[in-house]
Amino acid sequence: MESIERCVKSHQYEILERANKFSNKLMKDAESAISAYLFANGEPADGVCGDGMCFVVVGSVGRREALEASDLDLIPVAIDEQRLEQYLKHDTGLREALRTELNVNVSKGEDLTKATSVQELVESESIGGDKDTSSRLTKRVLLLTESAAAGGKLPIRDVRRALLDAYASQNRTSGRHVLSLCNDIARYYKTLCVEYKAKVDDKDKDWCTRNIKLRHSRKLWYFSNIMTVVTLASAHPHGDKFFKDALLDSFDRSPMERLSDALSNEQPLALGQLLETYALYLEFMAHNDRREALKKVEHDSRYDMSINNPFPVMKFSSDIIHKDIMSIIEEMRPAMRSRIMSWFLL
Repeated sequence: MESIERCVKSHQYEILERANKFSNKLMKDAESAISAYLFANGEPADGVCGDGMCFVVVGSVGRREALEASDLDLIPVAIDEQRLEQYLKHDTGLREALRTELNVNVSKGEDLTKATSVQELVESESIGGDKDTSSRLTKRVLLLTESAAAGGKLPIRDVRRALLDAYASQNRTSGRHVLSLCNDIARYYKTLCVEYKAKVDDKDKDWCTRNIKLRHSRKLWYFSNIMTVVTLASAHPHGDKFFKDALLDSFDRSPMERLSDALSNEQPLALGQLLETYALYLEFMAHNDRREALKKVEHDSRYDMSINNPFPVMKFSSDIIHKDIMSIIEEMRPAMRSRIMSWFLL
């Protein structure tokens, strides 16, 4: 966070630092609660909580952007199908224990946060093959780019390395860099944008919150991934082992820290402006009453100026973020811009 602190005004930096600390504390508390639950239910030291499991947190907590109103999105990852089968009998009870112990909403383990295995995620038919699904695509991308470990003795770096090796296999990538991963990151982001239309049409869905998150957190996440890949590709033009190791190192850091790594030396003022606006979005989303106000916004009247309608202000905030991102791209060297366009946007 030191490079971010140098670029961001003190008030906004306090918000970003508070989010980072809150997320890390929540993950630490979750790790303690997970261990206590599994061992209380008779698991030996070499059982479910042993070498074969990694309890991964994604979402705002995994990005280290969570504040008081955030949920805990948990994806248990097993080393293989056998260990996954051993764990599944504990899944529902463990999530319920986390909700009670931490007093937060915890994902139910359905679809996107359903427990999975490394074996399932890296098999050839699961990446662009007949078995590939939106759920598997989401898990692969999130486990690599916005995750953190909250328990288990299977290192999260091992999970990420297995995924990256699967993307980097000879039949999956062309050229020297992991272009198949770039394609999946772009595909996931575009899927979110396309699926948003269905959320608007479904009157029972909270379209407004999804819209605001898509314009802020998802866009910043996408931009940070773009900048991470193209910056490291410039530093490692041969796309060799050093490039992949540098990617793995970067995935240990939050999207904001990765963005700072890429821009703090080249464009510190632009980085600061971008993160200052983003910090105010995080502060807005930290309060349940503001989230409730978003839920009540009707799509047809979203631009009505009202004290009870936060959409116009948040839409304006997202427009500033978009403008800042485009300005940063315009100031990049031609080779960097070319990679962004060819690897992610075209």
